[in-house]
Amino acid sequence: MDWTILEFMCTNNRSSCGYCKDVRGPDAPSSSEKVGEEAEGEETSGEEQPEGRIQSSVTGFNLKTALGSVRLAMHLHRAQLECFNRLEELGWSTSGKYLYKPNNKVTCCPQYTIRLDVTRFKMSRSQKRAMRQMNEFLATDKRPVCGIKEEDPVEKKEEQAALSKTSDKKCNLASPDAKRAKPADRPVLKKKEIRRAKFEEKCRKRNVDPEAIRAERRQKDADRQRTVRSYIDEARPDWKHKLEVQLVTVGSPEYEQRLDESFELYKKYQKTIHKDKEPRLPGWRKFLCDSPLLRDTKAGVNFGAFHMWYLLDDKLIAVGIVDVLPRCLSAKYMYYDPDYSFLSLGTYTALREIEQTQQFHAKWPPLKYYYMGFYIHSCPKMRYKAKFRPSELLCDKSFEWADYEACRELLDKAEDNGYVEFCPNSDRPIPPRLENMYVMAPGGIQTFASALEEVPSAVDDQELRRNFEYLADLVGPNVPNLVFYFSALNPDD
Repeated sequence: MDWTILEFMCTNNRSSCGYCKDVRGPDAPSSSEKVGEEAEGEETSGEEQPEGRIQSSVTGFNLKTALGSVRLAMHLHRAQLECFNRLEELGWSTSGKYLYKPNNKVTCCPQYTIRLDVTRFKMSRSQKRAMRQMNEFLATDKRPVCGIKEEDPVEKKEEQAALSKTSDKKCNLASPDAKRAKPADRPVLKKKEIRRAKFEEKCRKRNVDPEAIRAERRQKDADRQRTVRSYIDEARPDWKHKLEVQLVTVGSPEYEQRLDESFELYKKYQKTIHKDKEPRLPGWRKFLCDSPLLRDTKAGVNFGAFHMWYLLDDKLIAVGIVDVLPRCLSAKYMYYDPDYSFLSLGTYTALREIEQTQQFHAKWPPLKYYYMGFYIHSCPKMRYKAKFRPSELLCDKSFEWADYEACRELLDKAEDNGYVEFCPNSDRPIPPRLENMYVMAPGGIQTFASALEEVPSAVDDQELRRNFEYLADLVGPNVPNLVFYFSALNPDD
């Protein structure tokens, strides 16, 4: 039997936050090395998504400076595919073999797992533009005039709001009647509502059914809807450049051939984008190359850990780190050559990963989700993830998925730290009984009850029991072949 082995590290670890830079608690350390921090992996000039699909800055391992202010952490020694997929469905995430889950109720910046059903995905105008601009560059060597518009940082938005407020105040002081208040009985209509009213009035005059017209328009839009694959298929032999996208198994001979080139690209990216003075090879290997995933093949789909190479005229310009699991493709990180940031590589690589997931789904139907790590509503740079529609967010209480549009209204109204239960009327799954859960003990893999008989010193260890109960609640009852390692149960190791 293939077991997934998790080594317990800590619960409710407090640290500095990589998003708001907040520090909660007097014991929060200060350090320049951060792990588990979402590393702004897709920051590009003029691009829609300045943050990356990652949970690690990959500058070195320091557990005390982990992400999000408060979290639970474990070391993943090995992972069976189905078990690992289930952990991601419960809100866990990884950087290399480092497995963690934020405590959203108390952390300063709640992080919610976000996913996209690729069978329902429709490209937005800006995403289509990213594909067109890439094809135009490949065909003619012409650089885009402008990339994908990125979201303004919080500081800039607050500054603009303050300036606007000051300007309005000056206007009101100079001329009290300059801006008259609308009568209370006269509702303020949005532009969309005004257009809808005009459209329905026009239909009445023509004596036609508005819904019939809307249905006809929806059908025309569906017929015109382009796919990512349709843009890829436009490539011609006479184009100026050739772009190849290869999905390479981590650790394979093919992967080893470009290992040095990949690390040099990563170093260039880290130094230019993140101002990392000297990225180190061991850190890069530990969090972007090492993987606990076991491998398998079903219906022509290879499961496991991969690097997705983007080769422009046989030169590596971007690398995406992804896991292919039984029900999803999970995007972990992406780094690229800053010299090609004009190609909106963050958007482009995400679209290619979505298209790759669609290819897998055609062969293995259960695999239909694309995971982009965590969504952080309080961080404007992270909101780009919801632009890949239709997305869902995971409810931290019930472990059920909720449509992003419904979640957004709740998040906009959230108070305190911004924590929201998206499915408040749903019950939390009942955790498994500790005595029946599997652990590693001196005698091998066995139930917790058997391990306590073998290690009498652990029977009265209340901290061990509290930590195990906390883990059981977060893991839930439906994760197969899971084994926990606690130092208290292995005193001689």
